[in-house]
Amino acid sequence: MFTKTNEDKIQFRGGMFGLVSPFIVLFIGIILLSVSGKAMPMAFWAPTLAAVLTALLMSKNATQCAETLIQGMSSEMVSIMLMAWFLAGIVAQLMKETGLIQGLIWLSINAGLKGRFFPLITFICGSLLSTATGTALGTVIALAPILYPVGVALGANPPVMAAAIVSAAYFGDNIAPVSDTTIASAYTQGIDVSDVVRSRLKYALTAAAIAMVLFVIFGGIGSSGEPDLSFIGDIAPNGLIMLLVPALLIVLMYRNVHLIVALMTAGSFGIILGLVTGLLPLSRLLVVDMNEFVVSGILVEGIQSLIDIAVFAMLLMGLINLLDKGGFFEWMINALSKYTKDDRSSELVIALIDIILCLLTVANSVVIVMEGPIAKKLLVETHNISPDRSANILDAVSCVSMCLIPYSFAPLLTFMFANGSGAPVNFSVNYMVLFSFHGWALGAVMLFSILTGWGRTHGPVKKRAVKGD
Repeated sequence: MFTKTNEDKIQFRGGMFGLVSPFIVLFIGIILLSVSGKAMPMAFWAPTLAAVLTALLMSKNATQCAETLIQGMSSEMVSIMLMAWFLAGIVAQLMKETGLIQGLIWLSINAGLKGRFFPLITFICGSLLSTATGTALGTVIALAPILYPVGVALGANPPVMAAAIVSAAYFGDNIAPVSDTTIASAYTQGIDVSDVVRSRLKYALTAAAIAMVLFVIFGGIGSSGEPDLSFIGDIAPNGLIMLLVPALLIVLMYRNVHLIVALMTAGSFGIILGLVTGLLPLSRLLVVDMNEFVVSGILVEGIQSLIDIAVFAMLLMGLINLLDKGGFFEWMINALSKYTKDDRSSELVIALIDIILCLLTVANSVVIVMEGPIAKKLLVETHNISPDRSANILDAVSCVSMCLIPYSFAPLLTFMFANGSGAPVNFSVNYMVLFSFHGWALGAVMLFSILTGWGRTHGPVKKRAVKGD
């Protein structure tokens, strides 16, 4: 899978250093922005463009390099992500305009809910949703625009509130039978999905229990704990009917309807519902001011709210394609595999490769597919470690990475939705991920498991059940 001839590879001045130099430039830029407290998605454009320029300068064939960059930027995965984000932005703007947030705050206050417990409630509800749907980004899209401002208005700690959404997204991404990472980890190791899910529950639930305690402890720290309605305006129950929109989206996702179809359907239904109920004036759909040459309205504003992350993602995926075509992944795996002398060191190397690939690609399902054959050969076939154990390490470590990497898409998307909600955002993405307690807890649990051997079993490779056998 990783073998490339020299003719297939893009050649860089300085060899492998030249290939990774764009990412060195990118990471230095992101670190400098983070240290200065300016880690915003739009600010990431500058170091990403600098990385693209570095790639063109370091490549021996600038035309081939440019074509590879464009190929990565225009991939099917990028197209789906951008379309989904733009539609999600419209749905989020619709919820903001039609008073759903005010309605939920009205309901929460009347029900006596306390802000300090809202991150815990969000984590539990979000975990149930992500487990049912198997999609981390879908969970963020469904919950972040609504629950973040509600939690902050009730007095929850803002960064903890945002981190609870990200944590919940990757709880389900790790254990859901329908999750792409669960399926990829099981199939690449040659084992049934049901066996994988059962075997990883002890890790996920232990981490979730730790996270739940921490969400209660930190849920109200940094805020008064009392409702803050200064950014909300008048609260009223009228907008509660708009709950039908995210409910429809969740049902469609649960039924495995394509995310683009689900978002388009839910958005169209929401616009019609808003117009019929009078919560959405027809004039707010599209506003064209020819005097000022300004276009606005929920459609335009919804798309504009996620332009920052869309441009960053597009440029980043182009750079990632360079690593693939340049043979970096093959080189890295070959370089690290010599340190795999026993069960523990082999599992540590697989986990380390997982983290490095996630840092470079920010796409955990892709990482599992790429690394899966290596993990199977090294852990299952060479060291006779059970395939469910191998699958669990692949999946859990990748989900931990995606939960904690500040520039991965779920944290960035949550941050963008929080910014667009009207609620105060007094934190950076880097600070937010410090409170992604499920990610930290799951990482600690997996490290403990690898070092001590907890949950490690040995045995023959189990074959996937195939229909017709």
